[in-house]
Amino acid sequence: MLDEALVIVVVALVSALSAWHARGWYAKWRRRPRRRVRRRRSAGRFMRTHISPAQFERLVAELFRAWGWRAEITGRSGDRGVDIRLWRGETHALVQCKRYRDLVPPSEVRAFYGVLVREKADVGFFVTTGRFSGSTRREAAQFRPPVLLIDGRALLHYLYMNNVPLPKEIAKVAPPEALKHEA
Repeated sequence: MLDEALVIVVVALVSALSAWHARGWYAKWRRRPRRRVRRRRSAGRFMRTHISPAQFERLVAELFRAWGWRAEITGRSGDRGVDIRLWRGETHALVQCKRYRDLVPPSEVRAFYGVLVREKADVGFFVTTGRFSGSTRREAAQFRPPVLLIDGRALLHYLYMNNVPLPKEIAKVAPPEALKHEA
């Protein structure tokens, strides 16, 4: 009697699991967490896909001007690894702007650190539309002079909080109300 009940329960469980799998519920359940992560990773996609590198540099320069820096955008070719030069009082800073889809390789940040040392700057800002890995952030925290990393999510947040006017290409796709919730 007990063996028959156990067999019935096992058969019922197996048939329920196979029906769950066959109807696609299992696949939907498995995909669900990945969608959330992908949405979170693409915060800077508006800037990467809707504006040119020169427009991106101008937008970053406007942000630093809103923060009180005097900003000078260098030329595209032959800039020797510096996109924007900043001054505030006696402090000289350099900015590297990179439009990346996903993770910025640590080699890019290391190369920029070499430029900081060569140019004898007080601080460096590495601004990207992508993201930085934890190891890249830890490595950059040890650099002297410091390299401050600004990823796509933080950049959108800073642009919104400092009321920096967005280019028309971005404003069409990402109104300020949407950017407010990105940060």
